[in-house]
Amino acid sequence: MYNMDTTGKHNVELVGRVTVGPKGQVVIPADVREKMGISSGDKLVALYLPSKRSVGFVSETDMQTLIDKMGNSITELRSVLEEK
Repeated sequence: MYNMDTTGKHNVELVGRVTVGPKGQVVIPADVREKMGISSGDKLVALYLPSKRSVGFVSETDMQTLIDKMGNSITELRSVLEEK
């Protein structure tokens, strides 16, 4: 495993190589699945970053938690704005 710090701000871990199969499928390396707590059958959300031409994965559970927090923040903001 390699740890590259190219900007002084963000760390990127190179954790292995994957091969894209004929159906566009890739296998996530075992150590990455372990770090992310991913098990067989888990659902992931794929995120594409056009400016970086990169793909990232977030567990569906973590994404739902983020969406819930965003919704709560929006509700709180709306309440504050309505009070004024």
